[in-house]
Amino acid sequence: MLRFSITVKKKLLGEHVKLFFVANALISIIAFIAPAASVNLADGLYFSAITLVFLSLLMLPWLHVGHSFSTVEKAMIFFWLFYFTFTLLDLLLRSKWDLGELQEPSRFLLLLPGFLLIRHVGYSERGLRYGILAGAIFAALWAYYQKVHLGLYRAWGGTSSSPAAFGNVGLICGVMCVALLQPLWREKTLWKCIALLGFLAGLFASLCSGTKGGWLSLPLLGLVLVELTDEPSYKKRFGVLVFVISMATLAYLLSPFIQERMNVILPAIYEYIVNGVVYDNSAGLRLALWHGCLLIFWDNPLFGTGPGTYWQYLMHYVEIGALSSDVTWINGPHSQLFNSLYESGIFGPFMVYGIYLSFILHCKQHLKQNKSLATAGMILAVGFIDFGLVEVIWAINNAGVFFTMMMVLIAGLLSYQGRQQVNTKIRREW
Repeated sequence: MLRFSITVKKKLLGEHVKLFFVANALISIIAFIAPAASVNLADGLYFSAITLVFLSLLMLPWLHVGHSFSTVEKAMIFFWLFYFTFTLLDLLLRSKWDLGELQEPSRFLLLLPGFLLIRHVGYSERGLRYGILAGAIFAALWAYYQKVHLGLYRAWGGTSSSPAAFGNVGLICGVMCVALLQPLWREKTLWKCIALLGFLAGLFASLCSGTKGGWLSLPLLGLVLVELTDEPSYKKRFGVLVFVISMATLAYLLSPFIQERMNVILPAIYEYIVNGVVYDNSAGLRLALWHGCLLIFWDNPLFGTGPGTYWQYLMHYVEIGALSSDVTWINGPHSQLFNSLYESGIFGPFMVYGIYLSFILHCKQHLKQNKSLATAGMILAVGFIDFGLVEVIWAINNAGVFFTMMMVLIAGLLSYQGRQQVNTKIRREW
């Protein structure tokens, strides 16, 4: 009887190992397709996300929590669930049901099983590494085709035909290339050239898109990249900051297109603050829209006015003369920060930046374990925090799905590798 029981257990263990091997291989393919298709072939990104959701749901019965969750992992999961639950209750209690308003928070709920699966079975980091590189290069090729051959003013991509999403995702792929290829470029000069190619490709896509918000993130992303060095220091960070600002200044001086995009910022700020005039349809209009958000938040600080109510409340302030009538043709605040304030009051930034910051802390916890992957995760979060200052970045489909997928893939793999290290340490002690 005992021999029979042992035989059955061995067979079951063998089946589990085969099942996890297949899951690992499929997730590795998903990790390549998602970033490679994120800019030009958004359907590929969506298909990979849906595949991960169904795969993780199918695998749930075979998963067990072999290691307890860390405090930071619990915080990440809490914010994912809280964001969805808060939005769902908000819509139900205000009797303003709109399924579309659940699109952003539902991504975190749907991909939670994906995080649990990756945490358990892992995947090949090479899939993500080369997928990010391919995404940056494809973005550059598409930008070149649109800007040079078609003569478009701003290159765009994704399902929303959005220059902002195209430029921001292209840029983040380029910067993440430098981080993810670090184990390779430390050893061989060829990989230094390839990492530089990936970075320049992503930067080129961003420049062709004319997305100012992405350009402003470069100093911050450069500071994060310092974590890849053996001994990060304030001196190195200052050197990177000077280098990035110098290169940005050079690009500004050499490109009339960049000058045209940047020259409106200071006049727009001056005109709106001093004269209350909307100077242009970019920077000036955003200032007026953010002003409207602050007025709505000031009158509804605790819970906001709910998703999808911006234009309705904005019109009230236009009618009483508190806002310029130039904002009436825009149905959104063009800022994730201000969008969260008007929708959910003080709980809005708590949810959104709780998701960002818990993910950053998770990455920082694993810096010694896997410096390149953890740094790539921090680049992702810091970049999207900056992008979100001037765009409701998660509301742009391919940008929102890209962020959620990359976060789950990186966070899950860091947790998996951490578990493997613990298991190895235990075996050595035995």
